This record gives sequence, structure tokens and C-alpha cells, in this order.
Amino acid sequence: MLATPAAEPLDRPGWVFELNYDGLRVLAIRDGRRARLLSRRGYDLSASFPEIVACLLELPPIVLDGELVMLDAQGKPLFERLRRRALLKSETSINNAAHWEPAVLFVFDVLRVRGRDVRKLSLLKRKDRIQSVVGRALGRFQRVRVLQHAAEHGQRLFDAASRLGLEGIIAKRADSLYRAGRSRDWLKISTLQS
Repeated sequence: MLATPAAEPLDRPGWVFELNYDGLRVLAIRDGRRARLLSRRGYDLSASFPEIVACLLELPPIVLDGELVMLDAQGKPLFERLRRRALLKSETSINNAAHWEPAVLFVFDVLRVRGRDVRKLSLLKRKDRIQSVVGRALGRFQRVRVLQHAAEHGQRLFDAASRLGLEGIIAKRADSLYRAGRSRDWLKISTLQS
């Protein structure tokens, strides 16, 4: 599901708010004996981010939606470095990926769990599934993290994102279903406008 750009942050009951990291949106898929990272356009990024794939192999069969990010020492995204690493094609370059700063996958939604389609569950129920499956299994890893959310108070999170120089926030209806395409149930509010 894709967020619709919105002009202003909001405080609203029935909505949750997440930080919007400047990274690459991916589907993280664990099926059978393999794990993959697919970009929004369907490119397989798995070979460029082996540390993330290794973490995904610790999970049961699952399809996660998340943002692949590289962070500096202050926790700010390094998009240009991430983009260069994602473009690695040759075996030599990929083997040299060990010399890159590690990436982090921030997981914020789930589409399938153990073969069951969960897109028709509400967002909050899907987030509970993420926490119960991913949170427990990956608690010992730092490369895959469950993205936390704040309920109802988007303005406070937006103000914090602005102070930290982050891209913005995503506002999501707590009862929204997961649908293909762009939706007004998810709103992207950029700090760059303010």
C-alpha cells in the first residue's frame, strides 16, 4: 500500500503515526528455504543486503513490508550510500559489501504469516502479528526492527521528526486494510514542506 501525500500533520483518534525514514521500500519475503528483498518495482536486492537476508531466514514463512535504511552514528538515514549499495551488481562488489555500513530493515506491516493472507485484518491486528512473530524471533538481531508507532498524536511525532531532520511521518488509519496501490488511509507528511 502506498501513502498519499498530505500537507499537514494531524492529531486524530483512530489513527497511528510512524517515522518516515528516507530509504528503499521493500517486501521482505521468507518462503521455503530462501529469503528475498524485493523493491517496489520488483528488483531483487537480496545479494546487496546479505545481513538482512540472514535475519529473515530466522523467521517462519512470512511477507513483510518495510523500509531498508542505512543509518549514520546519530541514527539519521544515509540514502545516497544505501542507493549505491543497492545498485551493486558484480560478484566482486557484492563480496566487498562486508565493508559497507550495515543496513537496517524497519518492518511496519505484514501481508502473509505462515501461508495465511492477513491483508484483510486491520492495521493494528497486523501490527500485533508482526510483533508476535518478528519481534520475538528477531529480538536478538539489530538488522531487522519492528517500526514503532504512536497513537493519535501525529503533531508531536511530526515536530520531533522535524527537529531531528528526518523526512517526515506516515499517518495510518488504525482500522485500514492492506490494499494495492495508493490510499488515503495512509498519509505521508513531509517535514521538507514546513
